[in-house]
Amino acid sequence: MITVTCDKCERLLSVEDSLAGSKIACPHCGDINVIPKRASAPDSRETAPRPSVDRAAAAGYPPDSGPEQRVRLIRPAVIRAHPVAIVGLWTLVLAGLVGAIYLGLVKGSTTWLVASLVACLGALGALGVWKVLSLSETMEITTKRSVLRRGLLSKATTEVVHDDIRNLQISQTFLQRVLKVGTIGISSAGQDAVEIVMRDAPNPQEIRKIIDLYRPL
Repeated sequence: MITVTCDKCERLLSVEDSLAGSKIACPHCGDINVIPKRASAPDSRETAPRPSVDRAAAAGYPPDSGPEQRVRLIRPAVIRAHPVAIVGLWTLVLAGLVGAIYLGLVKGSTTWLVASLVACLGALGALGVWKVLSLSETMEITTKRSVLRRGLLSKATTEVVHDDIRNLQISQTFLQRVLKVGTIGISSAGQDAVEIVMRDAPNPQEIRKIIDLYRPL
């Protein structure tokens, strides 16, 4: 049965389903009323909400939902980013050792001994400083944010929530593209300047793909 209200006297009228779409006269006032058709039941396949897909979990990383988890800890790739300088310093170390042993000890030249040791120690010192500087900088990617930390004794921390990322930049020279290193810059919607800048980052394209998995793209 279909129940409608009369347009004129506002009394309830009950009619058979077969009269849907037809016109009938109200038995109380005689006004002609159009019986509406029943709305067709919506297709459950069309109206059912599609399950949201966790892109990060589908890619094999920790899920976007739930408690915050570490996804990746990144340190600068010093050797890969500066292969010529690294090879040059190690060559100077070896040359200094050979010079100190052969020219200084075997040949008995004090001048060459001192010069060779100074060159060797200087190169080792440069390598050590470079290593310490690389260890003092890390970028941690979690399921919720990216955090840049600098310093060993004193710490400076900058973080950007993934939902707020406005721009993610990658800068690479041709050689860096070959060596798969580069500079990553991340800025949020609330800031004009780039907040996170990490140089000599290994596999920057992969890092961007990981961050994009947790951004609302």
